[in-house]
Amino acid sequence: MRGSCIHRFEVTHHHPEVVRSMLEKLSRQTDSSLRLQEISTLLIQEGNLDALYERVLNAAIDLMSADVGSMQKYDPKQDELELLTTRGFDPESAAFWARVKRASATSCGMALSEGRRVIVPDVECSDVITGSADLNVLRRAGIRAMHSTPLVSRSGRLLGMISTHWRKPHHPTEHELRLLDVLARQAADLIERQESEQHLRWFASIIESSEDAIVSKDLAGIITTWNKGAERLFGYTSEEVVGKPITVLFPPDRYDEERKILDRIKRGERIEHYETVRRRSDGSSVDVSLTISPVKNAEGTIVGASKIARDITERKLAEAREKILMAELDHRVKNVLARVAMVMMSSRDASSSIDEFTQSLSGRINAMAAAHALLSKGRWHGVGLDGLVHNQLAPYVTDANITISGTDVVLSPVATQAMAMVLHELVTNAAKYGALSVSTGQVLVNWERRSNGHGAANLVFGWREVGGPPTAAEVQSGYGTRLIRELVPYDLEGTVDLRFAAEGVSCRIEFPLTPV
Repeated sequence: MRGSCIHRFEVTHHHPEVVRSMLEKLSRQTDSSLRLQEISTLLIQEGNLDALYERVLNAAIDLMSADVGSMQKYDPKQDELELLTTRGFDPESAAFWARVKRASATSCGMALSEGRRVIVPDVECSDVITGSADLNVLRRAGIRAMHSTPLVSRSGRLLGMISTHWRKPHHPTEHELRLLDVLARQAADLIERQESEQHLRWFASIIESSEDAIVSKDLAGIITTWNKGAERLFGYTSEEVVGKPITVLFPPDRYDEERKILDRIKRGERIEHYETVRRRSDGSSVDVSLTISPVKNAEGTIVGASKIARDITERKLAEAREKILMAELDHRVKNVLARVAMVMMSSRDASSSIDEFTQSLSGRINAMAAAHALLSKGRWHGVGLDGLVHNQLAPYVTDANITISGTDVVLSPVATQAMAMVLHELVTNAAKYGALSVSTGQVLVNWERRSNGHGAANLVFGWREVGGPPTAAEVQSGYGTRLIRELVPYDLEGTVDLRFAAEGVSCRIEFPLTPV
């Protein structure tokens, strides 16, 4: 061993030029390694993605002793390279290479097409570049040599391209390329990490600003994250619930749900649109729709679950209202059909011919339809008596034959339908046999609201005919008369005084007003 060492010393001692060459090479390698270490530190510290691109490009140009450089991002949708940053390019050249396709006669286009590093020592001697549009731009830019190295993630995904250019024919050394490979590996890792962090921040921003409650928990059912939507929905702050069992949100009678949910999550199932009830911080209940998904770690093992809870209280209330309305509609339709059947049978018994039956039935059904139309217009909250009276008398009104007076009173749906039938019978009889059958006749209609002494009010309605012919016998015993006398006590819980005097028909109706 000692002889070997002496021999080496002697060789070195006798060849000083070899020593100088080795020292210079070692110095260059040391400088490059230190520069790469310094660049790595700067890249790790850099938080801005655009600034990171510039750091990487400047480092590549320095390592390769190049004059010009560019860095591009791969766009998988367009299958082309998009320019991110340059150094040394004039604006015209940068605009020309803003997006580069596989067919481009440049080192980056060829590297994209071939999927590997491409070096062009002299663009004037390249068969691929000769005669292309890119050659003219390269000449204007003063570029004579170029190289491109793909930036690839550890999973093999192309992230972009880094290129260096020289103003003279040039071929980079193996040492320079090895250093660039180290930089490219670090840059790809850091760019991928930065992009991932940006995506995570983006998703975190979406989650935080979501109107829905978004919560995560581990497989023990312990809450691990809690967004603002969850705060608004359940009333707990993140500090109050993170680290606590998710069952803090469960009503006592639903604790068993959590075990069933976790069992399904552990099997890798995704639970969608699961409707249930949860409990707010103030103890109140809230209807929610849940979507629950397994959360996996990097190894693919299920470690927890993410849960999106949506408040469906309004929908549940709407469904309840719809159910009530459907029941009410069913009830009303059955009542209407029953009344139509009753009117039809009574009209048949009181008619002496098919034509008379058809006419009377049509008129009564039209009166019912008119009442329904008014109720529908008022959204079934009630109808003003004034409008109902004018509606029924409208076909017979002249300048002076009808007088209507009274402060408008809103009738309930039941009272509206009943009074529409009563008015129809009074108007029909007056038009066929009474005051409205002659030009000299008049009809006086009035009503008032009167206290009944029990903290409520009654409606007192009056109808009087004058100037008409003597009342016909068939009117006094007809179906219309029976309907009025039976309908008021039955539907309106009121009283009726219907008289057939020589001077004309009069009718007084009184019934309690139902609040609308």
